[in-house]
Amino acid sequence: MYTNLILMIALILSGCTCNQQSDPAVLIETDKAFSKMSLEKGLNEAFIYYADDSVLKVREGNFPITGKDTMAKIYRSRPDTGIILKWYPVRADVGASNDLGYTFGNWELYLKAKDTTMYGNYITIWRKKPDGTWKYVLDAGSNTPKPK
Repeated sequence: MYTNLILMIALILSGCTCNQQSDPAVLIETDKAFSKMSLEKGLNEAFIYYADDSVLKVREGNFPITGKDTMAKIYRSRPDTGIILKWYPVRADVGASNDLGYTFGNWELYLKAKDTTMYGNYITIWRKKPDGTWKYVLDAGSNTPKPK
């Protein structure tokens, strides 16, 4: 009887995994890699690559984009060669569930045709995928004055 009980407990425990809290630094590094890809391959490809399938992308003056397929269609229909977007995450956190987190930071958008740089803040909500990678499910930003 005790042997059966021990075997049952062992089977139950073998199916359990430790749910260790993810380090927010992982999200900071993911967000930095996202920004780096924007500089190297263009913002269109970077935003599509890091998007979750159920992404919601908030756009100033427009309705949000919902879904990665819709985002890809819209982003690939317009050139991004005249735009340089880079950002700097300054804060991140991961929830107790270990599968959601956020990054918050500052961005710079350079418009080549106008020789103008715009500035702002952003917040990105991330979801951890089963393979351990993080994809953003929501991204929103707002304009700010030039930082001092």
